[in-house]
Amino acid sequence: MKRLSLVATALLFSAWAGAAGPAANVERGKQVATTVCASCHAVDGNSGIATYPRLAGQNAFYIEQNAKLIRDGKRTTGNAKEMRDQVGAISDQDLKDAALYFSKQYPKAGEVNPKISPELGAKIFRGGIAERKVPACMSCHGPNGAGMPNEYPRISGQHAGYVETELKAYRDGVRKNAKMEKVAKMLSPEEMKAVANFIQGTH
Repeated sequence: MKRLSLVATALLFSAWAGAAGPAANVERGKQVATTVCASCHAVDGNSGIATYPRLAGQNAFYIEQNAKLIRDGKRTTGNAKEMRDQVGAISDQDLKDAALYFSKQYPKAGEVNPKISPELGAKIFRGGIAERKVPACMSCHGPNGAGMPNEYPRISGQHAGYVETELKAYRDGVRKNAKMEKVAKMLSPEEMKAVANFIQGTH
């Protein structure tokens, strides 16, 4: 009986491993990034255009999952429509490869705009807003915004304009995430702009 249980376990593990598909390949990912992604996100993932997020150093799982959501029409915020036109015919394996490639690239830090309430942004990022029970950004995304693999994305150095746009999408229920929707609804437009500005300068 014990031997049968071990055999059954081995078969189940084999089936799960097969379903997961081939491992991601960095070199193949670079090819996909160069031919499909670079025009918006740059070859190294350090986009110079504020409306396109920086992907360098981002959690590979996060990139892969969000690319699939956009490709499949399940995420529609920001420039999702334009991206969907780009990745509509891209396979799951190509997305996995590209995600791994971008996760291995060195993220460049942005700069804080001194005219957009950097002190307020720092306060929200590091300590939240206690009187309204707004949690600190760093409580999930880490003290330097690097995130947590497979759980919370890297936000460090992300374009302020992109961060602000996505916060508004969470607030309006256009982009779905229970935690972020709750947080975004408690922030004023000025607070969103301030914390987005601060996040852009973190590294």
